[in-house]
Amino acid sequence: MYIIRREFHINSCELLFLLQKEASNLSAGYLARVNEKETGGIQSPRGSLQYNIECLARYNRQKFSELKERDCSEIFEEIDIGKLDDFSLRINKYMDEYAPNQRDLKEYTRIISTYLTFIMKEPLHPPGMFVTENQVIFENDGVYYCPAKSQHVLEDLSLCKYCVCKSI
Repeated sequence: MYIIRREFHINSCELLFLLQKEASNLSAGYLARVNEKETGGIQSPRGSLQYNIECLARYNRQKFSELKERDCSEIFEEIDIGKLDDFSLRINKYMDEYAPNQRDLKEYTRIISTYLTFIMKEPLHPPGMFVTENQVIFENDGVYYCPAKSQHVLEDLSLCKYCVCKSI
């Protein structure tokens, strides 16, 4: 958990530094397994569950690599610690439910999701990923859209509350 101190504020540079520190503490064996899955392209049929899994895995690998190399020169804004704590609670509950006993995956996903949400302001799922049989998350003029957001945002502990995607 990256919130070590209970202050009322944190800025994006401080958060980035904390996430980078946590990223460097992830198991080298786990990260090697994540990176060996890179095959150069997504192999499964578009719209299939396996396609989405491959699409998300690739996006997460790219964003994790980006996070490790990122500096603070272009980012600096105050982050609401209450929102950050609530997001952390939600992602931890989500991962406990869908990936129980997978500590490395949980930490990897939390680090990337926090980076996307609070620093990069990018979607939690990659543009191009299918959310229904024929609807995808997409970007138009710098704005991201998710056809499934309106359906999931009201669910208890939904992460959609923090995703930058707009409903359509």
